[in-house]
Order: sequence, then C-alpha cells, then structure tokens
Amino acid sequence: MAENTTSEGKEEVLQQRRTRIEYLALIAEIVSAIAVVISLGFVGLQLRGGNTVMLRNESNATMAQWSTFRASVYTDRDTAMIFQSGMDATPPLDAADRLRFLYLMREHAWATFQIWDRARKGLVPDANFRMGAAPDYLRVICTPGGAAAWAEIKAELPEPYVADMDGLAVSYAQTRGVVCQPAAE
Repeated sequence: MAENTTSEGKEEVLQQRRTRIEYLALIAEIVSAIAVVISLGFVGLQLRGGNTVMLRNESNATMAQWSTFRASVYTDRDTAMIFQSGMDATPPLDAADRLRFLYLMREHAWATFQIWDRARKGLVPDANFRMGAAPDYLRVICTPGGAAAWAEIKAELPEPYVADMDGLAVSYAQTRGVVCQPAAE
C-alpha cells in the first residue's frame, strides 16, 4: 500500500506540473496574441504613412504635368496666341495653326484626364478635379473654338471621362450663360 501511495503522490505531482504547464502555455498564447495585435497595429501605421507618401507623390506628379503644360502657354507668346485665337475662332486659324491648336487642346484634355483618373481612383482628392482641372478645361471648351475642338478630339479620350466632362459642361453653360457645343454649320 505504501507503493500505491507513492505512486498516487507521483501522479498528483505530475498532474500539478501538467496543470502549471497548461497555464503557462495559455499565458504564452495570450501574450503572443497580444504581440500579434500590436505588430498588426504597427504595420497599419506604416501602411498609413506609406499611403500618405504615395498620395503626395501622385499630387506632385500631377502638378509637374500641369506645370509643363502651363509653361508651354505662358513662356511662349506664339503658343499663347494660337491658344487664344483657337478659342476665339475669329478669324479661323490656318491649317498649321489649327493643327497646333488641336494638339494644345489634346494636351489639355489629357492633363485634365490624368487628374480625373487619379481622383476617381482615390489617389488625389476629388476636389482637385471638380474644383480645379474641370472648371479650368470647361473655360476652354466652352468657347466657340474650344467647343469645336472638343467635339473633334473627345472621340480620342476614354468615354467615362468624356461623359463626365460633357455632364459638367451642361451645368457650367447654364450657370455662366455660355455655349459648350459647337455652332451648327
């Protein structure tokens, strides 16, 4: 019977050790779960910072593209005169100047598209398009020559962008009393 008691005592000690090990394992699981949550929080902060940098880079790239276009107009008087004459459409441009004007209009349209596309994808605030690039381009396409050029070049641009610009042109024309469609010939 003494052997039986000793055996029961060993079993009891082993059971206590198993219980302690189970508790320690449970505590270790809890600690590791907390560590995982903390590390995920840290990764989230890093992603947020990276996204902020990426958004800033997108804005900088957009600004650089626009600066190049604007510089082509304000640093070269001939380009500015062709742009103005093309928008006025009086007198009509000769073939070479019309070609140059249409290329300026395409460049302006594609630069505006880049902001529209970035705003649609959430890379820049929507206001960059709605309050900046769109009204700027509408001031151009809602002129006699601009409307005619827009009608000619919009087939070369993505349809959703053209639909947005045409929709904005309707309200722009109504509020400003201008015509954004080419005159019927």
